[in-house]
Amino acid sequence: MDKYAKSTTQALAYFEIYRRNSMGAFKDLPAEIELTAWTFDPEDPSRKVVMGVQHRSRPVFGTQWHPESVCSTHGQKIIDNFRDIVLRFWTKSSQWNCLTQRCIAENATLPDSILNETAIVREAREVILGEFLPPRRTLDGGLRPYYIKSVNLGKGPAAQIVFDAAIRNTSLDGEAWLDSARVRDVHSRNSYLAAASFTLSYSSQSKLLSLHQQGQQLKSEQLQTSYWAWLDNFHSSIIQKNIDTVNAQLLDQEAEVGQPLLQLGLIGYFGYELKRESLSGYTYVPTNLGEDIQALPHSQHMFASTVLRLDNYTRDWKLFSLLRRGQEDPIGDYINAVSPVGLTHTEFDSLLARVQNAFHSPCLKSPISPASLPSFVALDDEASYSQKICAAQDAIKEGEAYELTLTTKFKASSPDVEPYALYLSLRARNPAPYSAYINFPVNNTTILSSSPERFISIDADGVAEMKPIKGTLAVSPDEKEDERRKHQLATDVKELAENLMIVDLIRADLHNISPSKSIKVPKLLHVESYETVHQLVTTIQSHIAPNVGGVKVLERCFPPGSMTGAPKLRAVQILDHLEQNRERGVYSGSLGYLCASGTVDQSVIIRTIVKHGKQLELGAGGAITWLSEADKEWDEVMVKANAVATALPKGSMPDPDSSVPGGGLLPTDS
Repeated sequence: MDKYAKSTTQALAYFEIYRRNSMGAFKDLPAEIELTAWTFDPEDPSRKVVMGVQHRSRPVFGTQWHPESVCSTHGQKIIDNFRDIVLRFWTKSSQWNCLTQRCIAENATLPDSILNETAIVREAREVILGEFLPPRRTLDGGLRPYYIKSVNLGKGPAAQIVFDAAIRNTSLDGEAWLDSARVRDVHSRNSYLAAASFTLSYSSQSKLLSLHQQGQQLKSEQLQTSYWAWLDNFHSSIIQKNIDTVNAQLLDQEAEVGQPLLQLGLIGYFGYELKRESLSGYTYVPTNLGEDIQALPHSQHMFASTVLRLDNYTRDWKLFSLLRRGQEDPIGDYINAVSPVGLTHTEFDSLLARVQNAFHSPCLKSPISPASLPSFVALDDEASYSQKICAAQDAIKEGEAYELTLTTKFKASSPDVEPYALYLSLRARNPAPYSAYINFPVNNTTILSSSPERFISIDADGVAEMKPIKGTLAVSPDEKEDERRKHQLATDVKELAENLMIVDLIRADLHNISPSKSIKVPKLLHVESYETVHQLVTTIQSHIAPNVGGVKVLERCFPPGSMTGAPKLRAVQILDHLEQNRERGVYSGSLGYLCASGTVDQSVIIRTIVKHGKQLELGAGGAITWLSEADKEWDEVMVKANAVATALPKGSMPDPDSSVPGGGLLPTDS
């Protein structure tokens, strides 16, 4: 390849590219423009489609494909060529300017009239991303006010029994079970059980932050900054700064890379509407709540000062608890706590005795029985959803977006059913690696999740992993038909395109927080099978810069790209309009933990029921591209909803006999 290329594509001859444009360029070019790259029209192989052009005398180049895409070849060489050509041009220009005494402004910037029309992130990157990164794991210890004490409990009962006997209903502030319900799954290694010490809740509309402990409001304040900024400061300066995690980290030091571990920390969710504070350049109109769940916080987290962890491979249990070294209680002081945060040695000994008694007592109470999942009815019917699909494709045709993840809601009423009983039915019906039950009684909110999708994780060495899902087909009971469906999913052009666009979007997100050379795609377009559906999944990894915390990572990548489309900002703006500015709520956000030691694991909130008061809500949707067919997209929505519960189109009358544990109306074809 010519080191001194005159064209960005010189000497490349034939090479593979990835294009997702809906518009084309005319082949009849002005005299000063030269054709440098082209492909052939699949419908007319004799017709060239313009893919690359350049100015004949100036360093101006244009492409109709994406050299930076994970599936485009020679992208690095093309960018290198462009850099060398521009540098050579300006070197010669500088020499000419010196001879002719012409001046060029040293700090020339684009005028605001141009910048205002772009989605450029104006804030400076906060980190210096070099090729060398020191180890993320820092065992700096020190006599901090708190430390984490851990005890190996050995083999014990199943997680459901322990949760019911030792955790559920033990705190007025709620409880969490990060379940990892899918057996024999690499991402279902550990389950976590915790009762809340105190809770945080936040609404992005009012910017009101509330803290509660023992069912009482400790304080409420209207934030002058973003919630992300507040939480980043709270997590790093109040929690991490004051907790000595050295012993807990040493005990977990043998944890394999890619398997983050929770000792204790924040557990909860970030709702989709927090995009208002994470997407630079995003503005929104007042939300049309309509029939949506009223007054549901956009984010809720509990601080888990004691956590029970189950290794689902070995069946071993471990207890982690926060202890105070003395009288100092900076976390409690910050939140105006009514009781201290963390335990004394005496209190820990009492806790350990209660847990061990719950493990080994022959009088363990029987766990609660699963309850029938009610039927859910969609807010949209097929006709109205199809109209939205057409509108989305119009936007794609106009070049406004490449892909749009359109969604709808399903609703049900279940006033007298215990949400935990509903969760037991859900985990039996659709066990998933990111299953979770999280209860926030202060705001009368319970999350029942069976998500199969990892949003992002960060292990103790700073290795981040994201696993977007795009492409879904229902499982068939017939073995041959099921194999055919898996092959269809793995080779479907439309499904592959959906996934690739999100992969490139996520790689772009990670460039904000990781060195470029650390971003890898170890598994591209892989079919993963679950009890009810097959999914097309990709794994992306990177190394997070040492001075970037978990909250900042989430902010830079939020909302999950698989729930927006691409490009992210414009896609979200279009989706707001298509979905009538209704809040998605918890759905499409992320759920999981932020550990005091710095590890993070968050799932994408899909296949999830939200109970708020007497109302139940379920979201489902799919990515719309130019190749989408409305009837198939609607079928996919119903497949996803039926993976969770019986889901019916708008206007349908629920069958009173259809709500049975593990039952449903799962289509056999899609």
